[in-house]
Amino acid sequence: MHAVAKRKILMVVHGPGRGRHVPTGDVFLKRLVATNDPLFHDIRIHATCTGTPDFSDIGTVLFWLGDPLKQKYPTCYLDAMDIAKEAAFRGLKMINHPDGLSNTSKTSQARIWNECGVPSANVAPVRDMSQLPAAIEAIGYPCIVRGDEEHAQRDVAILRDKSDLDRMPPIRSCAAAVLRMHDIRQEYRDSTARCSDLFRRYHHKARAFVFGDQVMASHLFFSESPIVGLSNCLFTREAGRVRSLARKAGYNAKLLDELIAVDQQYFATPVFGRADLVAAVRALGLDFAAVDYSLRPNGQVIIWEANPYFWLPDGVQSVLSEERRAVDRVNRSFDWMATCLKSSAAQQSPLSVVTAIPA
Repeated sequence: MHAVAKRKILMVVHGPGRGRHVPTGDVFLKRLVATNDPLFHDIRIHATCTGTPDFSDIGTVLFWLGDPLKQKYPTCYLDAMDIAKEAAFRGLKMINHPDGLSNTSKTSQARIWNECGVPSANVAPVRDMSQLPAAIEAIGYPCIVRGDEEHAQRDVAILRDKSDLDRMPPIRSCAAAVLRMHDIRQEYRDSTARCSDLFRRYHHKARAFVFGDQVMASHLFFSESPIVGLSNCLFTREAGRVRSLARKAGYNAKLLDELIAVDQQYFATPVFGRADLVAAVRALGLDFAAVDYSLRPNGQVIIWEANPYFWLPDGVQSVLSEERRAVDRVNRSFDWMATCLKSSAAQQSPLSVVTAIPA
């Protein structure tokens, strides 16, 4: 008899009520079904804290869990570590090891990146609010104060001087991070580099997916705020009812056309700074993440954060879905991820683990 090849993938997810849910994993699986991809039948789902997983025929363990894992979901971290130890004993490939998933708090990832020479903002940790003034003095103005363990835009304050500190609302999280604020928009205004005028008029944030040494562009958002996200980007504003009606009456159509053109060009063009993005993910002990960063006028990048548990909905639900051809873009992104996952699972060498930073 011939031995059965170990080719199945164990996908470890949060057990019911044990962590936040993002649609990415479900939509990815639906895309595999829609494309008749045999990878779908090679994936076995296991929820944390529901007993010992079935390792039969498993060759790869993928941890699809919220982060920073140890700090925010300690019970799931302990269970995931038990799975990782068993996987290591069996010589299985692991993707996004639980220790790597625990390196993504703002202070941890910034410290790791600074030590590894990854272009990113300096940061000072704040373990209680009494340490905030000293942390700000160490970083200097202007700076950003935000919760240390959040990827979203909650608990974020921009401080340009002492008066902003006096008016700052309290941060709900006891652990915070003070980051140096780099005004990339001003860099474009001071530069003679040839580029879209949008970079001089607005702040921007690019996102790219990194899987091993492969990189794929996701989106390019612009905003009037230095902290750029889906909730405050110009696409979301332009998708609103008032702005939509104004465009039908002949107002502001040119701006939306410019935004879409630059976003589409970004998606269709090889990613600048791909070596830095790959190095940023690898330095954290991760294999796979969505990386947020800004493009500088000198051709370099500055990296803001890595999101190994990112939000990617079905393209129909994307902002300005039809105008941005989001269904096709999201489908292409998931097809790329499937190809990367199959390629990674085929490699025999397990992940070399980076030790997690103590909580």
